[in-house]
Formats: sequence, structure tokens, C-alpha cells
Amino acid sequence: MKFNHVLRRATLVATFLTCGLPLSSTAQAQWGDLKGQFIFDGDIPPLDEADSTKEAICAPKALTDDLVVNKDNKGIANIFVFIPAKEKPKVHPDLKTPKENAVVLDQKMCRFIPHAQVMRTGQVLDVKSMDNCLHNTRPNPLKNDPTNFAVPANAREGLTWKVSVAETNPTQVKCDIHTWMSAYVLILDHPYAVVSDKDGKFEIKNLPVGELEFRFWHERPGYVEKAIKIKIENGKTKDLGTIKVKGEKFAKS
Repeated sequence: MKFNHVLRRATLVATFLTCGLPLSSTAQAQWGDLKGQFIFDGDIPPLDEADSTKEAICAPKALTDDLVVNKDNKGIANIFVFIPAKEKPKVHPDLKTPKENAVVLDQKMCRFIPHAQVMRTGQVLDVKSMDNCLHNTRPNPLKNDPTNFAVPANAREGLTWKVSVAETNPTQVKCDIHTWMSAYVLILDHPYAVVSDKDGKFEIKNLPVGELEFRFWHERPGYVEKAIKIKIENGKTKDLGTIKVKGEKFAKS
């Protein structure tokens, strides 16, 4: 009886393998990638600058970073591309937990570095400074606990802000001592979010197969696209190509 049971099980497994049938939920999972490039459609406006001459350590004119367009290819940096937290997507096994426990927000010449980034619930924001002057850091989230702490000169050990809840949209971080200083961090409970690079390019890997809802968000206009449906196919990269965004969207109100 025992031998027959083993034989039947071996035959069943062999049949599954031969027919390409799934053996487990992990085997059933299918994944694909997404990429694209945001292009500024119109004449590139001059960079915004703030007068920072009162602080010797700062650059004479500090860039505000609220709109960064590559003059060579018109790529738009710092656009968030993400699946909203409400969608609760299936997560690839390799992405179940973040590789790092913290993400770093640094400060140099009275600018936050990086200006835009993504973090996950359970991580901490590790705030540091390379400046020889006092800063303060004030995230203003909707769902997580807000905070406001002083960052001493040359603080390399860092001060931490803990987050536990996914946010709907990116959270602004300010320095009230140097009012032009601003950064954005998007807090999600899944890994499917990126920020466009200096060329306006972005890529998200190992997305679950199917029709997924994405948001495109930038600090000036807010939603570039609030709810765009994109079909992800198994083993393929969905290339959105160049996504032209009208320059009027980025006009200051």
C-alpha cells in the first residue's frame, strides 16, 4: 500500500511537470517589468533659486529643486511612479522585505539630498547633515506621526524618524530655518514605487502580472496621472516609451 501511494504521488508530480501545471502558489506567480521616460513638452523654464546669502555655509543662490528638467533631453526628474497603497499588490518573494532598515536624507550646502525618494513601512528615515550649521527637519505626513527635530552641524550619526503606515501621496519634508529647503518621501507598504532619474527615466521590476493601477505624481502639479491602468505581462517589460507632459502643468500658481 505504501509503495503504491508513493508511486501514485510520483506519477502525479511527473504529470504536472510534463503538462506545465503549477505545483505551488510560488510556481504560479508571474512577474513583469515596467519602464518609461517623462519628457517636458515645452520651453524649459529657468531654475528657481532662493537667496541664501545670510547663511555663509550655503551656496549664494540655492536651487529649490521643485522642478528639475534635463536641458539635454528634457527629461523630468523627481516624478513618483507608484501603485497606490490601497491596491495591495501581490509582492515578489525577493521584495517581501526591504534590503536596508533605513533610507538616508542628507543635507549639503542647505539642500536636501536626495530631493525625492521612496521608503517602506518598517524602515526609518535617517536624517544627516554635512553642513556646518544648524538645520531642523519637519516631515508633515497625513497618517504617520509628524515630527520636528533639530539637526546639529555635521551630524553624521543621524536622527531617525520611524514610519508605520503607508501614505496616500509623497510627504513633504521641510527645514524651517532655511525656508527654501524641501524634500519629498513616499511611504508605502509594498516595493512598487520609484522616482524618475535625471533623464526622466524610471523602471520598476518584478511587478505582478495583470492590469495594475499606477499614479504619476510631481510636487508642482500634484497628479500627472492619478489612476492609469497598465497591463503587465509575464516575463516581459512594458515600455511606455516617452511620456510627454505639457509644460503648463508645472506652472506655479
